[in-house]
Amino acid sequence: MVRQSYRGTLVWLAIVGAALGVVVLSGNVSIEVAVMLLGGYAGVAWLALRGAPPVALSDVLPRGELRDETTESAREAAARARRHPDYDPLVRLLDIGLIVDEQRPDGVLLRRGRFVSLDDDGLRPFARVYVPPGVAGRLGRIRFELRDGEDRVQYIYEDEKWLQTGENVLVPDYRLPLRKKAETLQAGSWSATLRIDDGLVGVHTFNLALPLATRRQPTTDGEIAPDWVGHEDADDTLPLSLEELLRGYDQSSGV
Repeated sequence: MVRQSYRGTLVWLAIVGAALGVVVLSGNVSIEVAVMLLGGYAGVAWLALRGAPPVALSDVLPRGELRDETTESAREAAARARRHPDYDPLVRLLDIGLIVDEQRPDGVLLRRGRFVSLDDDGLRPFARVYVPPGVAGRLGRIRFELRDGEDRVQYIYEDEKWLQTGENVLVPDYRLPLRKKAETLQAGSWSATLRIDDGLVGVHTFNLALPLATRRQPTTDGEIAPDWVGHEDADDTLPLSLEELLRGYDQSSGV
């Protein structure tokens, strides 16, 4: 965000200008895109030095050639994050979602899902991000959070990761237990957030359903509630490997 502090604004403009300079001089973008980037930067600098209200860089600069590579989930999550004052416009979110450990008769299998049940063994968030050259080649502090419908934090993963130029896959190495903590977790609408160096990158939403046995209990009118069918959604197709889960399958599902 562009701040009102003049000194802070100059420092921020210098960092962003250096990053754009590296991108333009790298030769990896076309002349048209380079002109658009420099024009957008000039507009942001003009507004900032005039003391205009805070403006998100992503609202001024063009999206560039990566827009077609982002999934629908990433676009929705980035749009939610963009409404927060600590949104990070420099890191591009390409994909975000959940890896669910599902208990089956033949063992625990991984699937990607937006609809999760407390019958599942556990889950952990993941993301793919694009880091531009000007802010890459360093250690970044990665933080994932899972929050329930009451906005209570139920899971935190924080670690340092080397951020390379281009695409970076971020996957926590531990999960949130679900089935073992079913009595303490609240079903409903949840969110998964990703921060990099305190900058908000994405806010992903998902549903956590009650255990199947609870859902099948008769309601007050004697009816049995209809079974939750989240596992039949295309988002829950079982992949052959974790790499397919993160790279191949998401391109066809877009979630």
